[in-house]
Amino acid sequence: MIGGYRTGPGGGRAVTGGPRRAGGAPARPEGFFLSCSGNGGNAGPAARSAKAEPGRLARRAARRPATGGLLRRAGLLALLALGLGLTACAVDNAAAYNRAIAEFAAGDYAAAAAAFDKLNDYQQSATYAAYAHGLVLYEQGDFAAAEPYFAKTQDFMYGKQRYAYCHGYALEAAGRFDEAAEAYRALGDFEDAPARASYCAARFAEDRKDYETALFDYADASEYADAAQRLDNLRSQVYSHARELKAAGEYEQALNWFSLLGDYFDSQSQAKQCKDYFRDQIYDRADDSENSGDLETAYRLFTGLSGYRDAQDRANQLAERLGLDTAEEEGATE
Repeated sequence: MIGGYRTGPGGGRAVTGGPRRAGGAPARPEGFFLSCSGNGGNAGPAARSAKAEPGRLARRAARRPATGGLLRRAGLLALLALGLGLTACAVDNAAAYNRAIAEFAAGDYAAAAAAFDKLNDYQQSATYAAYAHGLVLYEQGDFAAAEPYFAKTQDFMYGKQRYAYCHGYALEAAGRFDEAAEAYRALGDFEDAPARASYCAARFAEDRKDYETALFDYADASEYADAAQRLDNLRSQVYSHARELKAAGEYEQALNWFSLLGDYFDSQSQAKQCKDYFRDQIYDRADDSENSGDLETAYRLFTGLSGYRDAQDRANQLAERLGLDTAEEEGATE
């Protein structure tokens, strides 16, 4: 049989079939050994390799700790270097941040803005940078350009007030004087906001021909912008208008306009002339009323002219004729 066993002489089994070496002896499979005389025979290459493997494994194992230790040490050194680098970076950032704060506190806003820009998001650098950029433009009077920076920093220092101030300026520049006046008024006494509010209110009033309001608001605006020049121009226009009314015999209206001008030119004397003329008209009407027997109307008109000519005496005489208690009348008037 092929590859089987047969019973040989003496009852033993012998390998049959399979490859044989020269001389008739069967070939040994790789890694197979025979025990012919009980002393183990010769081992094949695979068997020898198996026997030698434990030694090699032991030697490798002996070498591993040294290699692993080197790797661990290298890793630790790398982490240490990284940590030292980060620490150095943090120290540098802290020093740069403090220098930027010092420049900001000293009022060198341009230098502070540049320094904070380099620090990116370190602590409050971004906020300080925006605020400092805004202050540079603010101090240059470029409020329109400064507005976006303060819009970002309304919760920082005076960011809210400066944003509102810049926004008021933008409204004023756009000719939206009523809105600008409200924006400035909301700032209270912040910087020159009151003067700006008065100026914008005056411009709005003048556009609506509310000259009385415009005159007072331009006066309150004082030296802001061209307020003084506009006030002078408006006073000149009002004075001319009042003179025209007086010449037309409209003394009461002329009196009202002259009274608004205060000590402008001869406005006070013009106002007195109008007032006296107006009083003369009333006095004559009161006199006519008394002569016509309308004593009550005469009494009322003379009483209204108290302090002018003999109006008070005429009123007292009429009170007696009418049976009026002048003391009660005076008390009721008070």
